[in-house]
Amino acid sequence: MAENPKISFFAKNKTVCPVCGTEFYRENLLSGGGRMNAGQLTLEMHRLYEPTQKFGKVYPLLYPVAVCPECFTAAFEKDFLEMENATVTRLQSTRNDRKGSVEKLFPGIDFTQNRGLKEGIASYILAMITYDSFPAEFTPTFKQAMCTLRAAWLCRHQEEEEPGENFDYLARIFYRKASFFYRQVVENEQTGKESVETIGNFGPDIDNNYGFDGVMYLAGLLEFYYGPRENVQVRLQRLKNSMTVVSRIVGMRKSSKSKPSTLVENAIELHGKIKEEIKKLENNP
Repeated sequence: MAENPKISFFAKNKTVCPVCGTEFYRENLLSGGGRMNAGQLTLEMHRLYEPTQKFGKVYPLLYPVAVCPECFTAAFEKDFLEMENATVTRLQSTRNDRKGSVEKLFPGIDFTQNRGLKEGIASYILAMITYDSFPAEFTPTFKQAMCTLRAAWLCRHQEEEEPGENFDYLARIFYRKASFFYRQVVENEQTGKESVETIGNFGPDIDNNYGFDGVMYLAGLLEFYYGPRENVQVRLQRLKNSMTVVSRIVGMRKSSKSKPSTLVENAIELHGKIKEEIKKLENNP
């Protein structure tokens, strides 16, 4: 019987965990061969991929985060390999916290095997926790924002695979966390707390880099859809702040290399929706 077509491969060279010294082989997505059949782009700038007869469903977002299978330290590859000594020390003392956080959700999870959606979700949860120990020059808040948003996306995909298993509920939790982190990224950039100048790729997905404009758009989008609504005055103020941020994207109303047409069009639509809700809240306090 023929083997199932391969989607990923394990690297020939070992990666050494800087926190516990464990050696492991990273799994990477194979490129080409018709594995990635790009579909539509969502309002959240998430690229969907159509399943193919040969490879089935492929989720490229499962692989970007390096995870130590022993101590569960997790980060994007460059950060994983360039941790400072102070960061390593902090991560050594929080090992049990990381392991406990994902084992409650995914008992017995194993990062030495091929990744599926659950391993992908767990990798981003672990990265979000790991980046708490990184200094500002690594832009940890931005990376936590991207990790929580990607975790939400993968939870939605897992809900499609296992309807009724509460992954949709988990997705909403991550969307709310992503809303907080993206709002914080914009605030940090404005105050200089964390510079975004060193970020090479703002994502949020792996196919396009939407720059800081994409960050501002997502900050507004996530606030609009997932921001807290219990306190009307807080909701109103945050929507006004979001409209100001999104206005920075739509001001010119034309696309360029840094402002792709899709992003501008989505931002214009979002700006209108935020403006409409602000009017409703002001007229019905």
